[in-house]
Amino acid sequence: MTQVALRKSGSAATAGEQEFLTTDEVARRLRVHPTTILRRLGAMEGTAPGRIPAVRVGRVWRIPKREFEEWLARSATAGTAVGRQRRLF
Repeated sequence: MTQVALRKSGSAATAGEQEFLTTDEVARRLRVHPTTILRRLGAMEGTAPGRIPAVRVGRVWRIPKREFEEWLARSATAGTAVGRQRRLF
Protein backbone atom coordinates (compact mmCIF):
# COMPACT_ATOMS: atom_id res chain seq x y z
CA MET A 1 0.00 0.00 0.00
CA THR A 2 1.40 3.38 -0.98
CA GLN A 3 1.27 6.15 1.57
CA VAL A 4 1.24 9.82 0.73
CA ALA A 5 3.30 12.15 2.86
CA LEU A 6 3.61 15.89 2.60
CA ARG A 7 7.31 16.40 2.02
CA LYS A 8 9.68 19.20 1.16
CA SER A 9 11.64 18.62 -2.07
CA GLY A 10 10.87 14.87 -2.16
CA SER A 11 12.90 13.93 0.91
CA ALA A 12 11.79 11.18 3.27
CA ALA A 13 9.21 12.12 5.91
CA THR A 14 10.73 13.10 9.24
CA ALA A 15 9.23 12.48 12.66
CA GLY A 16 7.69 15.99 12.69
CA GLU A 17 5.81 15.54 9.41
CA GLN A 18 2.46 13.80 9.33
CA GLU A 19 1.59 11.09 6.80
CA PHE A 20 -1.69 11.26 4.90
CA LEU A 21 -3.66 8.61 3.04
CA THR A 22 -5.78 9.22 -0.04
CA THR A 23 -9.42 8.16 -0.21
CA ASP A 24 -8.44 5.41 -2.68
CA GLU A 25 -5.86 4.02 -0.25
CA VAL A 26 -8.38 3.98 2.60
CA ALA A 27 -10.99 2.37 0.34
CA ARG A 28 -8.55 -0.36 -0.68
CA ARG A 29 -7.62 -1.01 2.94
CA LEU A 30 -11.28 -1.30 4.01
CA ARG A 31 -12.27 -3.12 0.79
CA VAL A 32 -15.04 -0.70 -0.08
CA HIS A 33 -15.71 1.65 -2.99
CA PRO A 34 -14.00 5.10 -2.80
CA THR A 35 -17.41 6.78 -2.94
CA THR A 36 -18.30 5.06 0.34
CA ILE A 37 -15.23 6.63 1.93
CA LEU A 38 -16.16 10.08 0.62
CA ARG A 39 -19.60 9.75 2.22
CA ARG A 40 -18.04 8.87 5.60
CA LEU A 41 -15.45 11.64 5.81
CA GLY A 42 -15.77 14.38 8.38
CA ALA A 43 -13.78 17.43 9.39
CA MET A 44 -11.26 16.75 12.15
CA GLU A 45 -12.91 19.15 14.60
CA GLY A 46 -16.12 17.80 16.08
CA THR A 47 -16.04 14.55 14.15
CA ALA A 48 -18.99 12.25 14.87
CA PRO A 49 -17.96 8.74 16.02
CA GLY A 50 -18.93 7.13 12.71
CA ARG A 51 -17.04 9.66 10.60
CA ILE A 52 -13.52 9.08 9.32
CA PRO A 53 -11.32 12.01 10.42
CA ALA A 54 -10.04 13.94 7.40
CA VAL A 55 -8.78 17.29 6.16
CA ARG A 56 -9.70 18.91 2.89
CA VAL A 57 -6.91 20.24 0.71
CA GLY A 58 -8.47 22.21 -2.11
CA ARG A 59 -10.90 19.84 -3.81
CA VAL A 60 -9.46 16.60 -2.42
CA TRP A 61 -9.61 14.93 0.98
CA ARG A 62 -6.62 13.58 2.87
CA ILE A 63 -6.89 11.24 5.83
CA PRO A 64 -4.16 11.51 8.48
CA LYS A 65 -2.73 8.01 8.85
CA ARG A 66 -2.44 8.11 12.65
CA GLU A 67 -6.00 9.36 13.18
CA PHE A 68 -7.36 6.85 10.67
CA GLU A 69 -5.70 3.95 12.46
CA GLU A 70 -7.02 5.23 15.82
CA TRP A 71 -10.53 5.53 14.32
CA LEU A 72 -10.26 2.02 12.90
CA ALA A 73 -9.18 0.60 16.28
CA ARG A 74 -12.04 2.41 18.07
CA SER A 75 -14.54 1.15 15.51
CA ALA A 76 -13.29 -2.42 15.83
CA THR A 77 -13.37 -2.43 19.66
CA ALA A 78 -16.81 -0.79 19.80
CA GLY A 79 -18.32 -3.79 18.02
CA THR A 80 -16.67 -6.40 20.23
CA ALA A 81 -17.74 -4.68 23.45
CA VAL A 82 -21.36 -5.78 22.98
CA GLY A 83 -20.45 -9.29 21.85
CA ARG A 84 -21.46 -8.82 18.22
CA GLN A 85 -19.48 -7.74 15.24
CA ARG A 86 -20.40 -4.18 14.32
CA ARG A 87 -20.56 -3.01 10.75
CA LEU A 88 -18.27 -0.08 9.97
CA PHE A 89 -20.48 1.02 7.07
